[in-house]
Amino acid sequence: MIGDQSQAPETAPSLEEAAPVIAREQGLKERVLKGGVFLVGREIISMGLSLIGVLMITRIIGPERYGAYAAALGIYQYIQNLGQAGIGVYLVRAPQITKHDYHIATTLLLAGALLMLAGTEISLDLIGRWVHVEGFKPFLAVLGGALIFQTVAVGATAQLERALDFRRIAMIEMSGQILYYLIAIPMVFMHFGAWSLVAGWCAQQAFLCIASHIAAGYMPRLAWNLAIVRRMLGYTLGFTAANWLWQLRSLVNPLIVGHFLGAEAVGQVGLGIRLLEMLSFVKTITWRLSIAALAKVQNEPKKLVGAVTHGMQMQMLALGPILLGFGWFGKIILPLIFGPRWDPVMEIYPFLALSYLTNAQFNTHSSVLYVLRKNWDVALFHIAHVTLFAVTAWFAIEKFGVIGYGWAEVGALASYVVIHLSMARLTGSPDYKVSGIWWAAATIGLFWQQLGLWTAVVPFLGLLWPASLRQLKYYFTMLRGGTARA
Repeated sequence: MIGDQSQAPETAPSLEEAAPVIAREQGLKERVLKGGVFLVGREIISMGLSLIGVLMITRIIGPERYGAYAAALGIYQYIQNLGQAGIGVYLVRAPQITKHDYHIATTLLLAGALLMLAGTEISLDLIGRWVHVEGFKPFLAVLGGALIFQTVAVGATAQLERALDFRRIAMIEMSGQILYYLIAIPMVFMHFGAWSLVAGWCAQQAFLCIASHIAAGYMPRLAWNLAIVRRMLGYTLGFTAANWLWQLRSLVNPLIVGHFLGAEAVGQVGLGIRLLEMLSFVKTITWRLSIAALAKVQNEPKKLVGAVTHGMQMQMLALGPILLGFGWFGKIILPLIFGPRWDPVMEIYPFLALSYLTNAQFNTHSSVLYVLRKNWDVALFHIAHVTLFAVTAWFAIEKFGVIGYGWAEVGALASYVVIHLSMARLTGSPDYKVSGIWWAAATIGLFWQQLGLWTAVVPFLGLLWPASLRQLKYYFTMLRGGTARA
């Protein structure tokens, strides 16, 4: 139980007793940091490849055809998430896992993928009638085949993550992305349109599945044990429900934007989201590392709260300048690179960037709650968030067009109060003072087009705030290998 001191020793451990613990903590930090370096390197290369690929592909195929693909991929990714049922999280976080457990998990994943695939194919006409996007149905029908590869890869990938072997994971993921563009880009120039993206995606998922199994040295086999299946699903039920609820966000673009505005608007929103995903790679890395690392200190509330406080600050330092930089210069860059048909992307960019920046503030909160197995607390937050987002989107998009999607993102920000209250109740509240200053300053700077050029000065003033300067000095000292007090 968190905060339970009944098992605390009466005296402090001796230096000899503490040494193995210190060595283990240092070893864990070293492995996590090395893993983070590999993932950061992979994401930087990935961002470069994506920018080149997205530039070449979207400029040629245009918003409408890209919108049909984006709508199909958004629904595919939600269905794929349903099929995984959180099994990967169980395989990474469970105290002990045997080869037999992996075989059973893979069998369960395969069964889920086949079920999802059958349900998708049966429901194509129904989904197509609602979405109102031309070309959407055949794209989703073919993408469904990749469900098998992407879902079955979970067991092998979990083995690599459990071993903190992020170097291999990074190499495999980067190779898969290169393969995607090696297939998609030539097909675009051969006038296959959005089918180029579908072919690249399917080939990428097949490669990732095969390469992950080879790297993990794992040959899956069919196996079944009802007791183990119940244990897996019981362990992941809360996580799965929370994740399914959050992934409902991805359906707002195809199901609501597509329903009211059609393929071109779906493509414009889809490109905006894609750009934010590339620019926000730091947030993704932090979440992947935190689930593995926070599990090691889950019985130490003070360390958890301290980790969240520093996590928020580092997220703002890393993500804020990137999102601000694109927000300031994207209006010049985007039309030159992508063409005038994509101009509406920059109209909704500040709203999307604010959403991603706020999510980065609370990214580690959800990691802590997952590690503490408070999955239903996360699910409650996701219900509040998705409800606010979807309801606001329904009315705002119909009334204001594409910019209504941005206002829906703003409306959903109130839901973060829910996840703050959950963490504060369990472990205590992190310190929002410094990260909050940086968040507010970056937010004002993002809306320079609406508020005026004077807002460009505000992010710099936020960094010059006395509390900010103290924290920046602390991080600078730590990066130089010294010791400092936060």
